[in-house]
Amino acid sequence: MRAHREETGRAPHTRSPMAVALIGALLGLAACGGGGAGGHGAAPDDGGEPSPGGSDGTDDLGGVGAGGDHLAACDRPVDAASPVLANGFAADAANTRRYPSRIDADNVSGLEPALIHVASGVTERRGAAAVTEQTVYLAAGRDVVAMDRMTGCEYWRYRVPDPVAHPGMPNAVRSSAVLHVPATSAHAAMVVVGDAHGTVHALEAADGSLVWSRFAGTDPEHHIITGAPQAHDGTLIVPVSSREVLSTPTELLRPCCTSHGIVRALDVATGAVEWTYHTTADAVRNTASGQFAPSGATVWGTPAIDAAGSQVIIGTGQNLSHPTTETSDAIIALDLDTGERRWLFQATTNDAWNAACFSAPSLSRDCGTPAGYDFDFGAPPIVVRRAAGDRVLAGSKNGVVYALDPDSGGVLWQRRIGVGGALGGIHWGMAVDDERIYAAVADATVDKSGGGLLGGLLAPAGITPVPNGRPGIYALDIDSGAVIWERHPRHTRDGTSYDSIHSAALTVTNDVLFAGSLDGVVRALRTSDGETLWSFDTARPVDGVGGVTGQGGEIDSVGAVVAGGDVLVNSGYDTFGSPNAYQAGPGNALFVFRLPEE
Repeated sequence: MRAHREETGRAPHTRSPMAVALIGALLGLAACGGGGAGGHGAAPDDGGEPSPGGSDGTDDLGGVGAGGDHLAACDRPVDAASPVLANGFAADAANTRRYPSRIDADNVSGLEPALIHVASGVTERRGAAAVTEQTVYLAAGRDVVAMDRMTGCEYWRYRVPDPVAHPGMPNAVRSSAVLHVPATSAHAAMVVVGDAHGTVHALEAADGSLVWSRFAGTDPEHHIITGAPQAHDGTLIVPVSSREVLSTPTELLRPCCTSHGIVRALDVATGAVEWTYHTTADAVRNTASGQFAPSGATVWGTPAIDAAGSQVIIGTGQNLSHPTTETSDAIIALDLDTGERRWLFQATTNDAWNAACFSAPSLSRDCGTPAGYDFDFGAPPIVVRRAAGDRVLAGSKNGVVYALDPDSGGVLWQRRIGVGGALGGIHWGMAVDDERIYAAVADATVDKSGGGLLGGLLAPAGITPVPNGRPGIYALDIDSGAVIWERHPRHTRDGTSYDSIHSAALTVTNDVLFAGSLDGVVRALRTSDGETLWSFDTARPVDGVGGVTGQGGEIDSVGAVVAGGDVLVNSGYDTFGSPNAYQAGPGNALFVFRLPEE
Protein backbone atom coordinates (compact mmCIF):
# COMPACT_ATOMS: atom_id res chain seq x y z
CA MET A 1 0.00 0.00 0.00
CA ARG A 2 2.57 2.54 1.13
CA ALA A 3 6.32 2.68 1.53
CA HIS A 4 8.08 5.31 3.61
CA ARG A 5 11.73 6.13 3.97
CA GLU A 6 10.87 7.76 7.29
CA GLU A 7 7.97 7.19 9.64
CA THR A 8 6.04 9.86 11.51
CA GLY A 9 4.50 9.23 14.90
CA ARG A 10 0.90 8.06 15.28
CA ALA A 11 -1.32 8.44 18.29
CA PRO A 12 -2.19 4.94 19.50
CA HIS A 13 -5.85 3.98 19.84
CA THR A 14 -6.75 3.87 23.52
CA ARG A 15 -8.51 0.97 25.23
CA SER A 16 -10.42 0.78 28.49
CA PRO A 17 -8.79 -0.98 31.46
CA MET A 18 -11.37 -3.76 31.07
CA ALA A 19 -10.44 -4.29 27.44
CA VAL A 20 -6.74 -4.36 28.28
CA ALA A 21 -7.35 -6.88 31.03
CA LEU A 22 -9.31 -9.10 28.68
CA ILE A 23 -6.61 -8.92 26.06
CA GLY A 24 -4.17 -9.87 28.77
CA ALA A 25 -6.06 -13.15 29.17
CA LEU A 26 -4.84 -14.25 25.76
CA LEU A 27 -2.70 -17.25 26.52
CA GLY A 28 -2.73 -18.72 23.04
CA LEU A 29 -1.76 -16.54 20.11
CA ALA A 30 -2.69 -17.78 16.64
CA ALA A 31 -0.22 -18.24 13.83
CA CYS A 32 -1.82 -15.28 12.12
CA GLY A 33 -1.98 -13.20 15.31
CA GLY A 34 0.29 -10.45 16.64
CA GLY A 35 0.86 -7.36 18.77
CA GLY A 36 2.12 -5.20 21.60
CA ALA A 37 4.96 -3.01 22.77
CA GLY A 38 8.35 -4.43 23.53
CA GLY A 39 10.10 -3.78 26.81
CA HIS A 40 13.15 -2.22 25.16
CA GLY A 41 11.37 -0.98 22.04
CA ALA A 42 10.91 2.55 20.83
CA ALA A 43 7.61 4.34 21.40
CA PRO A 44 4.87 4.14 18.72
CA ASP A 45 6.67 7.00 16.98
CA ASP A 46 8.81 4.49 15.15
CA GLY A 47 10.93 7.17 13.59
CA GLY A 48 12.73 7.32 16.93
CA GLU A 49 16.03 5.74 17.81
CA PRO A 50 16.33 2.03 18.64
CA SER A 51 17.19 1.22 22.23
CA PRO A 52 20.92 0.59 22.66
CA GLY A 53 22.30 -2.67 23.91
CA GLY A 54 23.54 -3.47 27.35
CA SER A 55 23.51 -6.23 29.91
CA ASP A 56 19.73 -6.15 30.42
CA GLY A 57 18.15 -9.53 29.79
CA THR A 58 21.35 -11.56 29.71
CA ASP A 59 21.19 -14.30 32.31
CA ASP A 60 24.08 -15.34 34.52
CA LEU A 61 23.02 -19.01 34.32
CA GLY A 62 21.70 -19.05 37.87
CA GLY A 63 18.27 -20.30 38.93
CA VAL A 64 15.26 -21.49 36.98
CA GLY A 65 12.89 -19.37 34.95
CA ALA A 66 10.14 -19.49 32.36
CA GLY A 67 11.60 -21.05 29.28
CA GLY A 68 13.57 -23.86 30.87
CA ASP A 69 15.78 -25.07 33.66
CA HIS A 70 19.30 -23.80 33.32
CA LEU A 71 21.67 -26.49 32.17
CA ALA A 72 25.27 -26.96 33.14
CA ALA A 73 27.39 -24.05 31.97
CA CYS A 74 29.80 -24.83 29.15
CA ASP A 75 33.49 -24.72 30.03
CA ARG A 76 34.50 -22.94 26.83
CA PRO A 77 33.22 -19.79 25.09
CA VAL A 78 30.98 -19.62 22.03
CA ASP A 79 32.87 -19.69 18.77
CA ALA A 80 30.91 -16.96 16.98
CA ALA A 81 32.72 -17.80 13.72
CA SER A 82 31.69 -21.48 13.75
CA PRO A 83 30.29 -22.48 10.31
CA VAL A 84 26.51 -22.17 10.06
CA LEU A 85 24.64 -25.42 9.33
CA ALA A 86 21.04 -24.18 9.45
CA ASN A 87 19.56 -20.71 9.72
CA GLY A 88 16.24 -18.89 9.69
CA PHE A 89 12.77 -20.27 9.14
CA ALA A 90 13.19 -21.45 5.57
CA ALA A 91 16.90 -22.38 5.19
CA ASP A 92 17.85 -19.46 2.93
CA ALA A 93 16.82 -16.01 1.72
CA ALA A 94 14.71 -17.51 -1.09
CA ASN A 95 12.68 -19.59 1.42
CA THR A 96 13.35 -22.94 -0.28
CA ARG A 97 13.46 -24.90 3.01
CA ARG A 98 16.14 -26.97 1.26
CA TYR A 99 19.01 -27.74 3.63
CA PRO A 100 22.44 -29.08 2.71
CA SER A 101 23.31 -32.11 4.85
CA ARG A 102 24.76 -35.60 4.84
CA ILE A 103 21.33 -37.15 5.36
CA ASP A 104 19.89 -39.10 2.43
CA ALA A 105 17.49 -41.93 1.65
CA ASP A 106 20.17 -44.54 2.32
CA ASN A 107 21.04 -43.46 5.86
CA VAL A 108 18.00 -41.59 7.23
CA SER A 109 16.71 -44.72 8.96
CA GLY A 110 19.73 -44.46 11.27
CA LEU A 111 18.52 -41.25 12.93
CA GLU A 112 18.28 -41.58 16.71
CA PRO A 113 17.60 -39.03 19.48
CA ALA A 114 20.98 -37.59 20.50
CA LEU A 115 19.70 -35.09 23.06
CA ILE A 116 16.45 -33.41 24.09
CA HIS A 117 16.18 -29.84 25.34
CA VAL A 118 13.26 -29.30 27.73
CA ALA A 119 11.88 -25.80 28.35
CA SER A 120 10.28 -26.05 31.79
CA GLY A 121 7.25 -23.89 32.42
CA VAL A 122 6.16 -23.56 28.78
CA THR A 123 3.50 -25.45 26.84
CA GLU A 124 4.76 -25.06 23.30
CA ARG A 125 8.03 -24.82 21.41
CA ARG A 126 8.20 -22.07 18.79
CA GLY A 127 10.80 -21.07 16.28
CA ALA A 128 13.44 -22.73 14.15
CA ALA A 129 16.83 -22.86 15.83
CA ALA A 130 19.91 -21.40 14.16
CA VAL A 131 22.63 -24.05 14.20
CA THR A 132 26.39 -23.82 13.80
CA GLU A 133 28.87 -26.67 14.04
CA GLN A 134 29.31 -25.75 17.71
CA THR A 135 26.14 -24.04 18.91
CA VAL A 136 22.35 -24.31 18.74
CA TYR A 137 20.67 -20.91 19.21
CA LEU A 138 17.11 -21.75 20.26
CA ALA A 139 13.94 -20.20 21.64
CA ALA A 140 12.45 -21.44 24.92
CA GLY A 141 9.50 -19.40 26.16
CA ARG A 142 10.83 -15.95 27.04
CA ASP A 143 14.42 -17.04 26.57
CA VAL A 144 16.93 -17.21 23.76
CA VAL A 145 19.43 -19.94 24.67
CA ALA A 146 22.84 -20.77 23.21
CA MET A 147 23.36 -24.51 23.74
CA ASP A 148 26.29 -26.70 22.78
CA ARG A 149 25.22 -28.84 19.85
CA MET A 150 26.99 -31.99 21.02
CA THR A 151 26.68 -31.95 24.81
CA GLY A 152 23.67 -29.70 25.56
CA CYS A 153 25.61 -27.51 28.00
CA GLU A 154 24.54 -23.87 28.05
CA TYR A 155 26.71 -20.95 26.92
CA TRP A 156 24.31 -18.10 27.65
CA ARG A 157 20.67 -17.16 27.99
CA TYR A 158 18.85 -13.92 27.17
CA ARG A 159 15.31 -13.19 28.42
CA VAL A 160 13.00 -10.87 26.49
CA PRO A 161 11.49 -8.41 28.98
CA ASP A 162 7.80 -8.16 29.71
CA PRO A 163 6.26 -4.95 28.33
CA VAL A 164 6.09 -2.12 30.82
CA ALA A 165 2.92 -0.73 29.23
CA HIS A 166 0.93 -3.97 29.61
CA PRO A 167 2.06 -5.85 32.73
CA GLY A 168 -0.81 -8.34 32.40
CA MET A 169 0.36 -9.51 28.98
CA PRO A 170 3.43 -11.76 29.37
CA ASN A 171 6.09 -11.78 26.70
CA ALA A 172 7.74 -14.61 24.75
CA VAL A 173 10.12 -15.16 21.87
CA ARG A 174 7.56 -15.52 19.10
CA SER A 175 9.30 -15.15 15.74
CA SER A 176 9.23 -18.37 13.74
CA ALA A 177 13.03 -18.60 13.78
CA VAL A 178 16.21 -17.46 15.44
CA LEU A 179 18.24 -15.74 12.73
CA HIS A 180 22.04 -15.87 12.79
CA VAL A 181 23.74 -12.89 11.14
CA PRO A 182 27.46 -13.40 10.39
CA ALA A 183 30.01 -10.81 11.48
CA THR A 184 30.98 -7.99 9.13
CA SER A 185 33.21 -4.96 9.45
CA ALA A 186 30.16 -3.11 10.83
CA HIS A 187 29.14 -5.53 13.56
CA ALA A 188 29.98 -8.74 15.37
CA ALA A 189 28.11 -11.97 14.70
CA MET A 190 24.56 -11.63 16.02
CA VAL A 191 21.37 -13.61 16.56
CA VAL A 192 18.05 -11.85 15.99
CA VAL A 193 14.56 -12.68 17.26
CA GLY A 194 11.15 -11.01 17.43
CA ASP A 195 8.84 -11.16 20.43
CA ALA A 196 5.14 -11.35 21.28
CA HIS A 197 4.95 -7.59 21.71
CA GLY A 198 6.42 -6.53 18.40
CA THR A 199 10.03 -5.88 19.40
CA VAL A 200 13.11 -7.05 17.51
CA HIS A 201 16.09 -8.04 19.67
CA ALA A 202 19.62 -8.22 18.20
CA LEU A 203 22.07 -10.09 20.45
CA GLU A 204 25.80 -10.77 20.36
CA ALA A 205 26.19 -14.39 19.22
CA ALA A 206 29.25 -14.74 21.45
CA ASP A 207 27.66 -13.91 24.80
CA GLY A 208 23.98 -13.03 24.35
CA SER A 209 24.38 -9.38 25.29
CA LEU A 210 21.87 -6.99 23.77
CA VAL A 211 23.22 -4.96 20.84
CA TRP A 212 19.96 -3.12 20.11
CA SER A 213 16.19 -3.57 20.23
CA ARG A 214 13.34 -1.82 18.44
CA PHE A 215 9.55 -1.92 18.50
CA ALA A 216 8.78 -2.71 14.85
CA GLY A 217 5.07 -1.90 14.84
CA THR A 218 2.89 1.18 15.23
CA ASP A 219 0.12 -0.26 17.46
CA PRO A 220 1.55 -1.20 20.88
CA GLU A 221 -1.52 -3.19 21.89
CA HIS A 222 -1.76 -5.37 18.80
CA HIS A 223 1.40 -5.59 16.73
CA ILE A 224 3.50 -8.71 17.10
CA ILE A 225 6.24 -10.56 15.22
CA THR A 226 5.22 -14.07 14.13
CA GLY A 227 7.27 -14.55 10.98
CA ALA A 228 11.05 -14.65 10.96
CA PRO A 229 13.22 -11.75 9.83
CA GLN A 230 15.51 -12.10 6.81
CA ALA A 231 18.92 -10.46 6.42
CA HIS A 232 20.42 -9.23 3.15
CA ASP A 233 23.44 -7.02 2.52
CA GLY A 234 23.29 -5.21 5.85
CA THR A 235 19.51 -4.89 5.96
CA LEU A 236 17.06 -6.79 8.14
CA ILE A 237 13.58 -7.35 6.67
CA VAL A 238 11.02 -7.74 9.48
CA PRO A 239 7.38 -8.85 9.02
CA VAL A 240 4.81 -7.45 11.46
CA SER A 241 1.49 -9.10 12.25
CA SER A 242 -1.39 -8.36 14.66
CA ARG A 243 -3.11 -10.17 17.51
CA GLU A 244 -6.31 -8.24 16.79
CA VAL A 245 -7.54 -11.10 14.61
CA LEU A 246 -7.94 -13.07 17.86
CA SER A 247 -8.38 -10.43 20.54
CA THR A 248 -11.38 -8.73 18.94
CA PRO A 249 -14.03 -10.80 20.82
CA THR A 250 -12.45 -9.82 24.16
CA GLU A 251 -12.16 -6.10 23.42
CA LEU A 252 -15.77 -5.45 24.36
CA LEU A 253 -15.73 -1.68 24.60
CA ARG A 254 -14.31 -0.81 21.20
CA PRO A 255 -15.25 -1.76 17.66
CA CYS A 256 -13.09 -3.82 15.34
CA CYS A 257 -10.51 -3.25 13.82
CA THR A 258 -7.62 -0.79 13.63
CA SER A 259 -4.32 -2.61 13.03
CA HIS A 260 -2.73 -3.75 9.79
CA GLY A 261 0.37 -5.48 8.44
CA ILE A 262 3.77 -3.84 8.15
CA VAL A 263 7.19 -4.69 6.71
CA ARG A 264 10.20 -2.91 8.18
CA ALA A 265 13.66 -2.67 6.70
CA LEU A 266 16.16 -2.10 9.52
CA ASP A 267 19.90 -1.55 9.53
CA VAL A 268 21.35 -4.80 10.87
CA ALA A 269 24.09 -3.09 12.83
CA THR A 270 22.02 -0.38 14.52
CA GLY A 271 18.30 -1.16 14.13
CA ALA A 272 17.67 2.16 12.38
CA VAL A 273 14.65 2.18 10.04
CA GLU A 274 15.58 2.24 6.35
CA TRP A 275 12.05 1.97 4.96
CA THR A 276 8.55 0.90 5.97
CA TYR A 277 5.73 -0.68 3.96
CA HIS A 278 2.13 -0.61 5.18
CA THR A 279 -0.29 -3.14 3.69
CA THR A 280 -3.27 -0.78 4.14
CA ALA A 281 -3.98 2.83 4.93
CA ASP A 282 -4.82 3.82 8.52
CA ALA A 283 -8.24 2.66 9.67
CA VAL A 284 -11.13 5.13 9.97
CA ARG A 285 -14.61 4.65 11.42
CA ASN A 286 -17.22 3.40 8.93
CA THR A 287 -20.50 5.04 9.95
CA ALA A 288 -22.61 2.41 8.20
CA SER A 289 -21.06 -0.66 9.85
CA GLY A 290 -19.67 0.91 13.01
CA GLN A 291 -16.37 -0.83 12.35
CA PHE A 292 -12.95 0.61 11.62
CA ALA A 293 -11.36 -0.16 8.25
CA PRO A 294 -9.18 -0.87 6.36
CA SER A 295 -7.46 -3.35 8.63
CA GLY A 296 -5.61 -6.65 8.63
CA ALA A 297 -3.61 -7.88 5.65
CA THR A 298 -1.00 -8.81 8.23
CA VAL A 299 2.40 -10.23 7.38
CA TRP A 300 2.87 -13.31 9.58
CA GLY A 301 5.01 -15.38 7.23
CA THR A 302 8.72 -15.01 6.50
CA PRO A 303 9.55 -12.68 3.58
CA ALA A 304 11.59 -13.98 0.65
CA ILE A 305 14.56 -12.07 -0.74
CA ASP A 306 14.76 -12.15 -4.52
CA ALA A 307 18.31 -10.85 -4.86
CA ALA A 308 18.39 -11.24 -8.64
CA GLY A 309 15.24 -9.15 -8.98
CA SER A 310 16.24 -6.76 -6.16
CA GLN A 311 12.89 -7.28 -4.46
CA VAL A 312 11.25 -8.59 -1.30
CA ILE A 313 8.31 -10.98 -1.73
CA ILE A 314 5.72 -11.16 1.07
CA GLY A 315 2.45 -12.95 1.71
CA THR A 316 -0.45 -11.32 3.54
CA GLY A 317 -3.45 -12.42 5.58
CA GLN A 318 -7.12 -11.55 5.29
CA ASN A 319 -8.64 -8.20 6.15
CA LEU A 320 -10.21 -8.01 9.60
CA SER A 321 -13.13 -5.74 8.67
CA HIS A 322 -15.05 -4.39 5.67
CA PRO A 323 -14.44 -2.85 3.23
CA THR A 324 -11.68 -5.18 2.09
CA THR A 325 -8.53 -4.22 0.19
CA GLU A 326 -6.64 -5.66 -2.76
CA THR A 327 -3.63 -6.22 -0.50
CA SER A 328 -5.26 -8.97 1.60
CA ASP A 329 -4.64 -12.70 0.91
CA ALA A 330 -2.00 -11.52 -1.52
CA ILE A 331 1.57 -12.04 -2.70
CA ILE A 332 3.26 -8.66 -2.98
CA ALA A 333 6.65 -7.69 -4.43
CA LEU A 334 8.46 -4.72 -2.86
CA ASP A 335 11.55 -2.93 -4.09
CA LEU A 336 14.43 -4.15 -1.94
CA ASP A 337 15.99 -0.69 -1.65
CA THR A 338 12.91 1.52 -1.17
CA GLY A 339 9.99 -0.69 -0.10
CA GLU A 340 7.85 0.63 -2.94
CA ARG A 341 5.34 -1.87 -4.28
CA ARG A 342 6.18 -3.36 -7.67
CA TRP A 343 3.36 -5.84 -8.21
CA LEU A 344 0.56 -7.64 -6.44
CA PHE A 345 -1.33 -10.91 -6.87
CA GLN A 346 -4.49 -11.42 -4.83
CA ALA A 347 -5.75 -15.00 -4.50
CA THR A 348 -8.95 -14.47 -2.49
CA THR A 349 -11.10 -11.35 -2.69
CA ASN A 350 -13.57 -9.92 -0.16
CA ASP A 351 -12.08 -11.95 2.71
CA ALA A 352 -12.77 -10.09 5.97
CA TRP A 353 -12.53 -12.33 9.02
CA ASN A 354 -11.65 -12.19 12.70
CA ALA A 355 -12.30 -14.47 15.66
CA ALA A 356 -15.64 -12.78 16.37
CA CYS A 357 -16.93 -14.61 13.30
CA PHE A 358 -17.04 -17.77 15.45
CA SER A 359 -19.19 -16.02 18.09
CA ALA A 360 -22.95 -15.65 18.22
CA PRO A 361 -24.10 -12.21 16.95
CA SER A 362 -25.51 -11.45 20.40
CA LEU A 363 -22.00 -11.83 21.88
CA SER A 364 -20.12 -9.83 19.28
CA ARG A 365 -21.01 -7.66 16.32
CA ASP A 366 -17.42 -7.39 15.20
CA CYS A 367 -17.70 -9.93 12.39
CA GLY A 368 -18.42 -8.07 9.20
CA THR A 369 -20.96 -9.13 6.57
CA PRO A 370 -20.30 -11.25 4.67
CA ALA A 371 -17.91 -13.20 6.88
CA GLY A 372 -14.76 -14.20 5.02
CA TYR A 373 -12.76 -17.40 4.85
CA ASP A 374 -9.51 -16.66 6.71
CA PHE A 375 -7.51 -17.70 3.63
CA ASP A 376 -4.10 -16.19 4.37
CA PHE A 377 -0.77 -16.59 2.70
CA GLY A 378 1.14 -17.62 5.83
CA ALA A 379 3.46 -20.12 4.19
CA PRO A 380 6.51 -18.13 3.06
CA PRO A 381 6.67 -17.45 -0.69
CA ILE A 382 9.52 -19.26 -2.43
CA VAL A 383 11.70 -17.66 -5.12
CA VAL A 384 13.07 -19.98 -7.81
CA ARG A 385 15.53 -18.53 -10.34
CA ARG A 386 16.85 -21.13 -12.81
CA ALA A 387 17.56 -21.63 -16.50
CA ALA A 388 14.38 -23.66 -16.98
CA GLY A 389 12.23 -20.75 -15.79
CA ASP A 390 11.93 -18.26 -12.94
CA ARG A 391 8.94 -18.27 -10.61
CA VAL A 392 7.55 -17.37 -7.21
CA LEU A 393 5.81 -20.33 -5.59
CA ALA A 394 3.11 -19.64 -3.01
CA GLY A 395 0.75 -21.87 -1.07
CA SER A 396 -2.47 -20.48 0.42
CA LYS A 397 -4.74 -21.58 3.22
CA ASN A 398 -7.36 -21.87 0.46
CA GLY A 399 -5.64 -25.12 -0.61
CA VAL A 400 -4.11 -23.84 -3.86
CA VAL A 401 -0.44 -23.68 -4.91
CA TYR A 402 0.38 -20.80 -7.27
CA ALA A 403 3.36 -20.26 -9.58
CA LEU A 404 3.83 -16.57 -10.39
CA ASP A 405 6.09 -14.64 -12.72
CA PRO A 406 8.62 -12.97 -10.38
CA ASP A 407 8.84 -9.92 -12.63
CA SER A 408 5.10 -9.22 -12.98
CA GLY A 409 3.12 -11.39 -10.57
CA GLY A 410 1.26 -13.01 -13.46
CA VAL A 411 -0.02 -16.55 -12.87
CA LEU A 412 2.07 -19.21 -14.63
CA TRP A 413 0.04 -22.09 -13.21
CA GLN A 414 -2.11 -22.95 -10.22
CA ARG A 415 -3.07 -26.28 -8.69
CA ARG A 416 -5.74 -26.99 -6.09
CA ILE A 417 -4.65 -29.78 -3.76
CA GLY A 418 -6.80 -28.99 -0.73
CA VAL A 419 -10.23 -27.69 0.20
CA GLY A 420 -8.92 -25.02 2.55
CA GLY A 421 -9.70 -24.08 6.13
CA ALA A 422 -8.97 -21.68 8.97
CA LEU A 423 -5.70 -23.59 9.58
CA GLY A 424 -5.09 -24.43 5.91
CA GLY A 425 -5.05 -25.64 3.19
CA ILE A 426 -1.40 -24.94 3.14
CA HIS A 427 -0.53 -23.42 6.48
CA TRP A 428 3.09 -22.96 7.58
CA GLY A 429 5.33 -23.73 4.64
CA MET A 430 6.36 -25.64 1.53
CA ALA A 431 9.75 -26.90 0.33
CA VAL A 432 11.35 -27.09 -3.11
CA ASP A 433 14.22 -28.85 -4.86
CA ASP A 434 15.35 -28.83 -8.49
CA GLU A 435 12.35 -30.77 -9.79
CA ARG A 436 9.49 -30.69 -7.33
CA ILE A 437 7.64 -28.49 -4.88
CA TYR A 438 6.36 -30.20 -1.75
CA ALA A 439 3.24 -29.01 0.05
CA ALA A 440 1.51 -30.20 3.21
CA VAL A 441 -2.28 -29.86 3.25
CA ALA A 442 -3.95 -29.57 6.66
CA ASP A 443 -7.56 -28.98 5.56
CA ALA A 444 -8.41 -28.28 9.17
CA THR A 445 -10.27 -25.76 11.26
CA VAL A 446 -10.70 -24.71 14.89
CA ASP A 447 -12.98 -22.35 16.76
CA LYS A 448 -10.47 -19.57 17.39
CA SER A 449 -12.91 -17.73 19.66
CA GLY A 450 -13.05 -20.66 22.10
CA GLY A 451 -10.29 -22.94 23.26
CA GLY A 452 -8.03 -21.80 20.45
CA LEU A 453 -8.26 -18.19 21.57
CA LEU A 454 -8.03 -18.36 25.34
CA GLY A 455 -6.21 -21.63 25.78
CA GLY A 456 -9.45 -23.40 26.70
CA LEU A 457 -10.86 -20.78 29.09
CA LEU A 458 -14.04 -20.35 27.04
CA ALA A 459 -14.42 -23.81 25.53
CA PRO A 460 -12.31 -26.95 25.10
CA ALA A 461 -12.04 -26.41 21.35
CA GLY A 462 -9.86 -28.66 19.26
CA ILE A 463 -8.63 -28.90 15.70
CA THR A 464 -10.83 -30.95 13.37
CA PRO A 465 -10.78 -31.72 9.63
CA VAL A 466 -12.96 -29.70 7.27
CA PRO A 467 -15.66 -31.57 5.33
CA ASN A 468 -14.37 -33.33 2.20
CA GLY A 469 -10.82 -32.37 3.10
CA ARG A 470 -7.71 -33.83 1.46
CA PRO A 471 -5.11 -33.76 4.25
CA GLY A 472 -1.74 -35.12 3.23
CA ILE A 473 1.63 -34.48 1.62
CA TYR A 474 1.88 -33.62 -2.06
CA ALA A 475 4.73 -33.39 -4.58
CA LEU A 476 4.10 -31.18 -7.62
CA ASP A 477 6.08 -30.67 -10.80
CA ILE A 478 7.78 -27.31 -10.48
CA ASP A 479 7.25 -26.46 -14.16
CA SER A 480 3.62 -27.49 -14.65
CA GLY A 481 2.08 -27.96 -11.21
CA ALA A 482 1.09 -31.51 -12.04
CA VAL A 483 0.78 -33.79 -8.99
CA ILE A 484 3.64 -36.31 -9.10
CA TRP A 485 2.65 -38.16 -5.95
CA GLU A 486 0.57 -37.72 -2.82
CA ARG A 487 0.59 -39.48 0.53
CA HIS A 488 -2.10 -39.49 3.19
CA PRO A 489 -0.64 -40.75 6.49
CA ARG A 490 -2.97 -41.94 9.22
CA HIS A 491 -2.60 -42.65 12.92
CA THR A 492 -4.52 -44.61 15.52
CA ARG A 493 -6.03 -43.31 18.74
CA ASP A 494 -7.94 -45.61 21.09
CA GLY A 495 -8.29 -48.21 18.37
CA THR A 496 -9.67 -45.83 15.74
CA SER A 497 -7.79 -44.68 12.63
CA TYR A 498 -7.69 -40.96 11.78
CA ASP A 499 -6.18 -38.78 9.07
CA SER A 500 -2.92 -37.18 10.23
CA ILE A 501 -3.07 -33.40 9.83
CA HIS A 502 0.06 -31.75 8.45
CA SER A 503 0.05 -28.07 9.33
CA ALA A 504 3.80 -27.67 9.96
CA ALA A 505 6.22 -26.60 7.26
CA LEU A 506 7.95 -29.28 5.20
CA THR A 507 11.73 -29.64 4.88
CA VAL A 508 13.82 -31.19 2.11
CA THR A 509 17.45 -32.31 2.10
CA ASN A 510 19.01 -34.28 -0.74
CA ASP A 511 16.44 -37.00 -1.59
CA VAL A 512 14.60 -36.91 1.75
CA LEU A 513 11.51 -34.91 2.74
CA PHE A 514 10.66 -34.38 6.42
CA ALA A 515 7.05 -33.84 7.52
CA GLY A 516 5.63 -33.40 11.03
CA SER A 517 1.97 -33.84 11.97
CA LEU A 518 -0.29 -32.63 14.75
CA ASP A 519 -0.40 -36.08 16.34
CA GLY A 520 3.31 -35.63 17.14
CA VAL A 521 4.88 -37.88 14.50
CA VAL A 522 7.78 -36.75 12.32
CA ARG A 523 8.36 -38.70 9.10
CA ALA A 524 11.09 -38.92 6.49
CA LEU A 525 9.81 -39.62 2.98
CA ARG A 526 11.69 -40.36 -0.22
CA THR A 527 11.31 -37.37 -2.51
CA SER A 528 10.88 -39.41 -5.69
CA ASP A 529 7.79 -41.35 -4.60
CA GLY A 530 6.78 -40.35 -1.06
CA GLU A 531 7.60 -43.69 0.53
CA THR A 532 8.13 -43.43 4.29
CA LEU A 533 11.74 -44.25 5.20
CA TRP A 534 11.74 -43.35 8.91
CA SER A 535 9.36 -42.03 11.55
CA PHE A 536 9.36 -41.12 15.23
CA ASP A 537 6.49 -40.32 17.62
CA THR A 538 7.56 -37.31 19.70
CA ALA A 539 4.34 -37.12 21.78
CA ARG A 540 5.79 -38.85 24.82
CA PRO A 541 7.33 -38.10 28.21
CA VAL A 542 11.00 -37.25 27.85
CA ASP A 543 14.16 -37.02 29.95
CA GLY A 544 16.04 -33.98 28.73
CA VAL A 545 19.58 -32.74 29.02
CA GLY A 546 20.61 -32.27 32.64
CA GLY A 547 17.95 -34.68 33.87
CA VAL A 548 15.12 -32.22 33.23
CA THR A 549 11.88 -34.08 32.52
CA GLY A 550 9.36 -32.87 29.99
CA GLN A 551 6.71 -33.83 27.48
CA GLY A 552 6.51 -33.97 23.71
CA GLY A 553 3.31 -32.99 21.92
CA GLU A 554 2.04 -31.95 18.53
CA ILE A 555 4.32 -30.75 15.75
CA ASP A 556 3.29 -27.49 14.09
CA SER A 557 4.81 -24.28 12.78
CA VAL A 558 8.46 -24.72 11.81
CA GLY A 559 8.55 -28.50 11.32
CA ALA A 560 11.99 -30.09 11.02
CA VAL A 561 15.33 -28.25 10.80
CA VAL A 562 18.20 -30.17 9.18
CA ALA A 563 21.76 -29.33 10.23
CA GLY A 564 24.66 -31.48 9.03
CA GLY A 565 23.82 -34.95 10.33
CA ASP A 566 21.18 -33.64 12.75
CA VAL A 567 17.43 -33.11 12.55
CA LEU A 568 15.88 -30.73 15.11
CA VAL A 569 12.15 -31.00 15.83
CA ASN A 570 10.08 -28.81 18.16
CA SER A 571 7.44 -30.94 19.88
CA GLY A 572 4.55 -29.24 21.64
CA TYR A 573 2.07 -26.60 20.44
CA ASP A 574 -1.12 -25.46 22.12
CA THR A 575 -2.07 -22.22 20.40
CA PHE A 576 -5.19 -23.87 19.01
CA GLY A 577 -7.36 -25.93 21.30
CA SER A 578 -6.99 -28.99 23.46
CA PRO A 579 -5.65 -32.49 22.72
CA ASN A 580 -8.02 -34.70 20.79
CA ALA A 581 -7.87 -37.52 18.25
CA TYR A 582 -6.08 -35.26 15.76
CA GLN A 583 -3.69 -33.23 17.90
CA ALA A 584 -1.30 -34.26 20.66
CA GLY A 585 -1.41 -30.80 22.20
CA PRO A 586 1.04 -29.10 24.59
CA GLY A 587 4.70 -29.99 24.97
CA ASN A 588 8.04 -28.44 25.80
CA ALA A 589 10.62 -30.61 24.06
CA LEU A 590 13.16 -29.92 21.33
CA PHE A 591 14.41 -33.24 19.92
CA VAL A 592 17.83 -33.40 18.29
CA PHE A 593 18.06 -36.53 16.14
CA ARG A 594 21.48 -37.52 14.82
CA LEU A 595 23.03 -39.94 12.38
CA PRO A 596 25.58 -42.31 13.90
CA GLU A 597 29.20 -41.25 13.49
CA GLU A 598 30.75 -42.57 10.31
